[in-house]
Amino acid sequence: MKFAFADGEKIGIYADGKTERAESSYITHYRETAIRDSKSKEWKTMGRTEQLLSEGFYDGGEATVTAAVQGVSLSADGESLLYAFTVNDSSGIYSKRLDDEAKTEAHIVSSNEVDFMSVACNGRGEMLATVQTDLYTSRIAVFQRDSGDYKCVTGGDSLDENPSFAADGKTLFFNSYGVGRDANNNFVEYMPSEIYRLDPDTLDVSPILSDPKFSYIKPIEDGEGNLYCIRKPGRVKTGGNPLLEILLIPVRILQGIAGFISAFVRCFAGKNMVSGGGRVADTGGGAAKNGKPNAGKAFINNNLVNVDKEMKRNKKQADYGFIPMSWKLVRLAREGKEEAVLASGVADFCLAEEEGKSVLVYTNGRHIFSVREGEKRKKLVDTEFCLKVGGVFDAGEERGLYDFF
Repeated sequence: MKFAFADGEKIGIYADGKTERAESSYITHYRETAIRDSKSKEWKTMGRTEQLLSEGFYDGGEATVTAAVQGVSLSADGESLLYAFTVNDSSGIYSKRLDDEAKTEAHIVSSNEVDFMSVACNGRGEMLATVQTDLYTSRIAVFQRDSGDYKCVTGGDSLDENPSFAADGKTLFFNSYGVGRDANNNFVEYMPSEIYRLDPDTLDVSPILSDPKFSYIKPIEDGEGNLYCIRKPGRVKTGGNPLLEILLIPVRILQGIAGFISAFVRCFAGKNMVSGGGRVADTGGGAAKNGKPNAGKAFINNNLVNVDKEMKRNKKQADYGFIPMSWKLVRLAREGKEEAVLASGVADFCLAEEEGKSVLVYTNGRHIFSVREGEKRKKLVDTEFCLKVGGVFDAGEERGLYDFF
């Protein structure tokens, strides 16, 4: 069995019981450069500036790097992998050689304008990715074999994500959240996610599954035509209720006054008005800051998850994680069969092969398991902050495509 996974900003490779972890050369170089640049400006914080820093009048601008691996995919021969990443205001997709000591990396695509949030590849050398275009919307992009650029094949006011190739290696599956807005076009909430099929030749999109009670995300089809995905509770509110916002206006005013007083005290006393500090939500899909995962709150699959709270809630389970148990790995109903639940507390999953048979690999954030329908799960890897797992793709006989192989 082979698969890849992301553990914070590190990349893991599992092959037949052995686990290896590797660094992203790009992220490592980015962090080293940021620290070096920060140190080169230390002289600016000496003398009078040092006094201003101690008194709270000036921020020295210490380098902060927030990075995450957003998607991984491993070649079937185990010699290379693809990974998508975000680091501060940049994002990209790189290939990484695993069969040389230096683990050479090659650039595929990068941007400071959009974020690349996933990566998938088929045997013909075509690649898929989710392209986040702004804070609330994203598109599905196809990278053609003979082109170094990508083409977005979906659009509209929606969050389209998690593209995968069907078993035929051509048809695409993806899930999509409709964006709910108020009368002033402000974002309010996401509608429940639905699953779609897309023909890349005609760009025809066909709905497969929709349920107002649930969001279905990350559809993956196996060789027998079974479609798997993650099912989680319906609507995800990250905006506000307009009526509630009106009722909270007095509270907002008091919060503003308190914030002003706190800033005034810090400015003239050099200390915070209250001791201690709250954790802020990690808006990088569970990104690690300076190599250390945030154990407070994280946006995972478009939900704000309280990591500490979920860990305590799941503590009675064996090999528990921090993903809500209401997030289920399911096989969708087909040909008279009912929908089947295979696992609970699932952040991400992929298909792998073991002894010639398909097996599902999934993560609950702290551990990675394999499971088959009707069988007990088997723990494969312990992790720190794993939100992404990725299956294998056939590298084919030809080489040189985006320097993948």
